[in-house]
Amino acid sequence: MRIIILLFLSILSFAVELQKPDVYKGDEKVNSWFMSEKLDGIRGYWDGKELKSRKGKKLYAPKWFIKDFPPFKLDGELWTKRDDFETIQSIVMDKYPSIKWEEITYNIFEVPDTKGDFIERLKKLENWLKEHPNRYIKIVKQKRVKNKKI
Repeated sequence: MRIIILLFLSILSFAVELQKPDVYKGDEKVNSWFMSEKLDGIRGYWDGKELKSRKGKKLYAPKWFIKDFPPFKLDGELWTKRDDFETIQSIVMDKYPSIKWEEITYNIFEVPDTKGDFIERLKKLENWLKEHPNRYIKIVKQKRVKNKKI
């Protein structure tokens, strides 16, 4: 029994702690919130060296896809286009990466473990991309919520 518990705890320790978005319920103070489009893709966490799923499993992205990724952490969504989840899943979850990764973009909505507020953290990636352009990395457009109508 002890072995099973230790195995279970060790499996849990490999999961990546990723931020989850809040859902608007109607009574929150929203004037400090940001909103963005909900992409229906596969969550991807770049730890500075490897691309992983939200559960911490390695994603077998081709070397050419990740070769120009930054040396710092990113959190985002691997995505192609709207209503294409099954295709995205088949591409991203394959242990033998294919040329179909050309269709994937890595859409970033957070730069974890970076100093500063939310906008400053995204600015770090934006500045990095100016010096190291990468056609696969996109920053998800964020809109500041001013009131309950917007």
